[in-house]
Amino acid sequence: MRRTLPVGVRIACALVVLLATHTAAFAEQRYALVIGSNPGWSQDRPLRYAENDAERVREVLVSLGGFAPDRVEVLRDPDTADVRASLRKLAQTAHDSSAEDTLVFVYYSGHADERFLHLRGEPLSHKELQDTLRSLPATIKLGVVDACKSGAVTRKGGTAVEEFALDLVNPKLSGMALLTSSGADELSQESRALQGSVFTHHFVSGLRGAADEDSDHQVTVAEAYHYAYARTRADTATSGVPQKPAFRYELSGQGELVLTRLGSNRSASMTIPKGTTAQKYVVLDAHEWRLVAEAVSDRSREIVLALSPGSYRIKRVLADHLEVGTLVVAAGERADVGSVKYQSAALSAGIVKGDPSELSPDEQREFARAQAFGLLADGQAAPALQLFDQLLRDRPTDTLSWRGRGRALVRLAEAYEKVGDHVTERRALGDALKADPSLSDDPLFQIWYKRLGEADARAQFSFETKKKFEHDVRTNPRTVKRFGVGFDLFSGRGMFAVTGTLVVHRMVFPTLAIDVAGPGLDASVVIAPLSSRWSPYVGLGGHVSAKKLGVIESGGTMVTSNTDGYSGDEMWGLHARIEAGVQFVGESGFTTELGLAMLNFKSNEGKIVQQMWPVIHVGWLW
Repeated sequence: MRRTLPVGVRIACALVVLLATHTAAFAEQRYALVIGSNPGWSQDRPLRYAENDAERVREVLVSLGGFAPDRVEVLRDPDTADVRASLRKLAQTAHDSSAEDTLVFVYYSGHADERFLHLRGEPLSHKELQDTLRSLPATIKLGVVDACKSGAVTRKGGTAVEEFALDLVNPKLSGMALLTSSGADELSQESRALQGSVFTHHFVSGLRGAADEDSDHQVTVAEAYHYAYARTRADTATSGVPQKPAFRYELSGQGELVLTRLGSNRSASMTIPKGTTAQKYVVLDAHEWRLVAEAVSDRSREIVLALSPGSYRIKRVLADHLEVGTLVVAAGERADVGSVKYQSAALSAGIVKGDPSELSPDEQREFARAQAFGLLADGQAAPALQLFDQLLRDRPTDTLSWRGRGRALVRLAEAYEKVGDHVTERRALGDALKADPSLSDDPLFQIWYKRLGEADARAQFSFETKKKFEHDVRTNPRTVKRFGVGFDLFSGRGMFAVTGTLVVHRMVFPTLAIDVAGPGLDASVVIAPLSSRWSPYVGLGGHVSAKKLGVIESGGTMVTSNTDGYSGDEMWGLHARIEAGVQFVGESGFTTELGLAMLNFKSNEGKIVQQMWPVIHVGWLW
């Protein structure tokens, strides 16, 4: 039976149920698949710290979670095929395990939307991940998804599941639990100050002991989630995009799912005493290169953070400054932060500083690559591209830098798109695909690249059309020739008219004609505005018969109009006309004009009459 209660009551119920029966911790065989992917899809701004978060999760699982190093597989920037193959391998390993009980832990940090994880290759849906995790042949399956809109993975049948809703069926603890960094419609945030995801940072800190609410030196899944939930909500409350982690609980039966134990002889620890005021402590490695954990003092209990033996920098965060000190702890030793000698430092110095000069060559390369991805995340594509190119000059086989170079070029293509420079945009996308061929599997990139390909084809067609046009202009006779002769078989110039033409500026054609059939004279001007072989034209002209001119006294005007009752003397004696049509000029100089003319003349009764007349003209230019 499922009960949905207020959040506070549900949290309490979850803790009571999980802690009702104390079973031996780590009695089961434990296996993990840890995935971190910074780049995402082509439209995503690369993350800075997803792959670093994966390493932090791996470290805490191995050092405190009872996971043997060879049973934790880490995938950095994998494609979907890699993830599916690893999940199949994990299923087979769990199936072949000789132990009665097994725990499988799957962690993902990277980009996602409400439907898919943004990995290379064929999209992997939240539903597929959830169904695959549920079907694994393990006693307990635990999934943690730290990604934007990752709460979609806690949906079932399209319906959102309330946080801490419990399914209790069998007496033995078994089933699946899913923890996500955000709701189904929320964004997950990274923090430059934390050098990681807000949720994963607090989740890992919780596993190191900050979440040990009952001070029994072990952290359960409920405690870790409760702590990460509260701290993530507090840290993002004022960010403008508050983040509320989600939880899906399908563990049935009684018992407690312990994730980490804090009292191992191989580990060291740091104690934060009770405090009347909440005081934040941040633990970093000795070089201040990586943040290890964070905790806030509690008035009701002291907090023990489990650490690997070694040297650490401790930063106490006050309202107006930092207090910084060094802590060295050995295996089995517990140190008190109160014993640390602190020195004051400005808040502006930042939490994580890091000095690349103190790192090994491989760490320096990783640092530089992280800087490049950071520039991309800040929208500085050009400086990021320069840094990736420098890394590739030093090591051409650096696949992650090639991926980064491809993403930087995609960002530049976006900038070119905004300013309408589609030629450079297409070139940048082509170079991006060469740098990172996996972009061809990216759904968003496919749409973009296809659209640009179509635009490229149109541009190529336009270019070829333009070249043909320019060729036509260069070889068009009216571009280089000035005179023309011809005759009209049937036009406003007469039934048969012999013409002579000048070509002025390639498009103006003043013409004189002798109307042989009339007989008569005709003058006109034709304008063909286009420089191509074909051009529309308009013309104005006038016609006068030899009889009107007094050259002959009678006869002539052989062209008559029998249909409308007007005589040839009326129409061809004297008229003005306007005409329009299309003109063609062949490469040899052959010209043709086809169109219609409107003849305007005065009838014998003194009326202005308009008569339509076809135009058929042929000629040559030379």
